[in-house]
Amino acid sequence: MREILKTYPIGIDMDDRCVTAAQYRKTRHGISLRELACQPLTSSASEDDGELVAALKSVRSSGSFKGRRVVVNIPFQDLSVFPVQFLLGERDDPEEAILREAVKFLPYPLEEAILDYPSFTNQAGTCTATVVAVHRQVMTRWLGIMKSAGLTAEVMEFSFSSLLRLHRGLFPNDGRAELLCHIGRTRSLLAVANGEELLCFSETPWGIEPLSNKIRTQLELPNAAAEAATLLKDYGLAYSERAALTKNTPDGSSQDSLDMYRVIFQIIAPTVDEFMNECHRTIGYLLSLQDQAVFGKIYLYGLSDRISHLDRYLEKQTGIPTESVDALENLGYAKENSPSCFPEGISSVLALGLAMREVSWP
Repeated sequence: MREILKTYPIGIDMDDRCVTAAQYRKTRHGISLRELACQPLTSSASEDDGELVAALKSVRSSGSFKGRRVVVNIPFQDLSVFPVQFLLGERDDPEEAILREAVKFLPYPLEEAILDYPSFTNQAGTCTATVVAVHRQVMTRWLGIMKSAGLTAEVMEFSFSSLLRLHRGLFPNDGRAELLCHIGRTRSLLAVANGEELLCFSETPWGIEPLSNKIRTQLELPNAAAEAATLLKDYGLAYSERAALTKNTPDGSSQDSLDMYRVIFQIIAPTVDEFMNECHRTIGYLLSLQDQAVFGKIYLYGLSDRISHLDRYLEKQTGIPTESVDALENLGYAKENSPSCFPEGISSVLALGLAMREVSWP
C-alpha cells in the first residue's frame, strides 16, 4: 500500500489587484514559512487572464516555492453568497433542504452550480445557512488559468475560510463569537466565527486606498501616494482621543502636530464610518439569528495597522474589545526577517491562511 503523504502546497490569493503566495514547510518544531511573495496587477484578477497567468508564472518560476500544487482562493466577486432559512423535520436531510432553498436565490440553474455552506445553525428545527455558490463555468476558468500557469489546483477555497484557518492557528476560541475583519487595499472582509464555525460573512469595497486618496486630494498632494499613506499611518484616527494628545503636548509647542491630527481625522472619519456601519450590520445580523450570541473580541487583520488608532476607534464604536493582529509577527517573523521582501500596502494574510491547509496525496 502506498503511503499517504501530507504536505503544504502553495497558497495563492488573487484579489485586491495582486497575486499573493505563501508556502510553509514542516520542521521539528512545527511549521516554518518557506516563502512569501507578491505580484501586483494593473486590474482585478477577474478582468485580464493574460496578466494573471504571467503573474502566476512569475511566482512559480521564482525558485523559492516547492512543487506546483496550489490551494487557491476564488475571488469574492465571482461568488454568489446568500442566506437561507427553513424548517427541518427529524427525518429531513439538511443538504437536500439547503439545495431546495438555494434554487430560489441562484442566478443560474442548480445543475450549473457548485455549492458550499460554511455557515449552518439549527435551533429547535429552525435552520439558517449561508450558502456560497460558484458557476461551473467560472470554476472551469480558474482551473484553466492555473493549468496555463503550470500549476495544479488541489483545492479551490474562499477568503473567509482561509482567514478563519489563520485565526485559529493563532488564537484559541473560548466559546464566544468573534468578529474577524481583514482590511485590504481596495476590499475588506468581515466574518463572524464561533469555534471552527463561520456564522456569517460579507465583503465590502472598502480599504486603505480610498482613505489615502481622500487625504491626497484634500491636501492637494499631487502624485504623492506615499506621503498620503504615511499621514494615514501616523495620524489616522488618533484625534478621536484628543484629550490624551493634548495632555502629551502641554506647552503648546506641538500645536501644528495637533492640528494635523484634527485635519486627517476630519478627512477620513466619514469614510471610516462606512466601514463601521458594515461592522454594526454584521453584528446586528448575527444577533437577529442568535439572541444569546455573546461577542468575545474583534480582531483586525491585514492593513489595519496602516490606519492609526483604527482598533481603538472601532472598540469605542461597538463596545467590543478590539485587537489589531500582525499575522507575521504572531507566526514568529519580524517583517524585516520574512522570507522575501514583501511590498508595503499589500496584505499577505489570506495567502498565509490558505497555505496552512495541508493536502494529502499518494
